[in-house]
Amino acid sequence: MSRIKRAVVMAVGSGGDVAPMASVAAKLADRGLESKLLAPERYQHFTEGTTAKFQSIGADEVFSEVFDGNDIWHPLKGFGAAWHYYGAAMRSGFQILRQGWNSTDTILVSSSFAVAARLAEELDGYRNTTVHLSPSIIFSAHQPSRWPSFSIPPAWPHFMKRWMVNAAERWVTDPVIGEQINPYRIALRLSPQKHFFSKWLHSPQRVIYAFPKWFAAPAEDWPVNGVLAGFPDGINRNHLLPDKLESFLRDGNAPVVVITTGSAVASRPSWVDRMIDFSINQGARVVVIGPVSHADREDKFVCRIPFAPFEALLGQTHLIVHHAGIGTMAEAMRAGLPQLLVPMAHDQADNAARLQKLGFGRKIDPITNFADIEAAWHWAFNPNTRKALQEAKQKISAEGDGANRIVEIVLADLSNEKFED
Repeated sequence: MSRIKRAVVMAVGSGGDVAPMASVAAKLADRGLESKLLAPERYQHFTEGTTAKFQSIGADEVFSEVFDGNDIWHPLKGFGAAWHYYGAAMRSGFQILRQGWNSTDTILVSSSFAVAARLAEELDGYRNTTVHLSPSIIFSAHQPSRWPSFSIPPAWPHFMKRWMVNAAERWVTDPVIGEQINPYRIALRLSPQKHFFSKWLHSPQRVIYAFPKWFAAPAEDWPVNGVLAGFPDGINRNHLLPDKLESFLRDGNAPVVVITTGSAVASRPSWVDRMIDFSINQGARVVVIGPVSHADREDKFVCRIPFAPFEALLGQTHLIVHHAGIGTMAEAMRAGLPQLLVPMAHDQADNAARLQKLGFGRKIDPITNFADIEAAWHWAFNPNTRKALQEAKQKISAEGDGANRIVEIVLADLSNEKFED
């Protein structure tokens, strides 16, 4: 490990994808490495107050085009839209990496779709660790994930599940990902790849699952070099809430409901307004986190704000309604907060199903099923629910910070390599 002086943490996607990796970058810097986060420019603030440095991974115009559009959150169009950006970030990130670092003194830690790191691993001999924030990233016939538009029935026999997983990869995911990756691989004089989700996305050196076993136990067909680290703690734990939000929280005694669709949603889905009205009619006050328009309602019942650190906010609230993003979900569990889930695309359907199975959240359909909302609301404010959520909070607290564990695994792997050398 003595020759390794620097670490590059590469992350692509929304704020929920980048924030945990920013925490890893900060903790690597705390361990004495010259650590830099390569990520979308929009999330530069995630390294503020830390000793980690920041540099854009590039393709920021494509990021804005994709993540400020509507297709990214569509259950059918979202996958292709996301890979339009991931492919652009792969090309720019790989060139940036080659211009500023080399494998003799630098290690890589990369999020699932920061595939520039996988190319650097193949071509330039980097030591890379792939970090999966969500279990849905791993294609598995033994534990099939829930997909946004279709899911494999759990009762199906194993051979049918295996056939369906293989078919989905061959005919759905491989063509979309291959269209972005394989032309660039050929330009780099690498052979085209397939089986991206089941094989290539996972570093052959080390894979880390940034969630605990009780949330998703590894299946026998997951990568053999994978280890569990638990949920990363938030990087904004010591940040203060905006004054406007602090005043709103102080100026009333009614329960406070947080409603958010995630850090990257540019236009508000219709279910948000439905849940605002419902919550107010139930006697609650509402904090809406997301894009703010001058025409939006804002009064003693509703506070709207574009961003707030959940680590500082959620402990002062009573319920959160959100998109089932894994980062939001983990922070809400850490705060012992009931969660109503409205998954839209990507890993969100799988996250919601897992949380509901644990009894820590309820999936709802705010647009077409009013009775569903009422039942979920009563569940959220039931004392038995609160008791179960406190147990979950204690469990997560006892497990500690998954970002620390990720760093420990990365550094332990380096030490083992040095010993073997």
